[in-house]
Amino acid sequence: MSALANRDFIKMNGLGNEIVIVDLRAGAAPIAADEARAAGRQEPYDQLMALYPGHGGSDASIRIFNNDGSEAGACGNGMRCVASLISAETGRAALKFETAAGVVSCWRAADGLFTVDMGAPRFRWDEIPLAKAMPDTRAIDLQFGPPGAPILRAPSAVNMGNPHAIFWVDDPQAYDQRQIGPVLEHDP
Repeated sequence: MSALANRDFIKMNGLGNEIVIVDLRAGAAPIAADEARAAGRQEPYDQLMALYPGHGGSDASIRIFNNDGSEAGACGNGMRCVASLISAETGRAALKFETAAGVVSCWRAADGLFTVDMGAPRFRWDEIPLAKAMPDTRAIDLQFGPPGAPILRAPSAVNMGNPHAIFWVDDPQAYDQRQIGPVLEHDP
């Protein structure tokens, strides 16, 4: 039986990311990639945050799944959602969570919102990871748009638990991000 079968979940919005949180701290088998994918078809999400018992003083151990079933090391927007829930449960404003990327610290700011320390960014091509060696990840060989006339080109790449490609533009709203994002996300 699936670790997610008959489990309650909470869906939150973390700065535009759809986050599903399932609390497995009371005990459950680990979630498999195919279970995470199936859950994403049932209840669409950007990240699934599975909470497990913490160790060594952490508030929880968290496995983070993308909607394709792949695992992420960390997710800042998802961590804000988890921190909000655990803070409401415990009354604490400073929290620590174990992730595949290491221990992630979260704290509630004066405005009531949570800040997340995602740790050191990773810039090497093989740590992002990119499909091929690129000596300077500040401007990688990637573009979007028609061949010979791309509308976006040479993004910076970084891994903050999940790989990111950052296009430096004057007005982000001038681009159809819902169309561009999935194309770039699946670029080899």
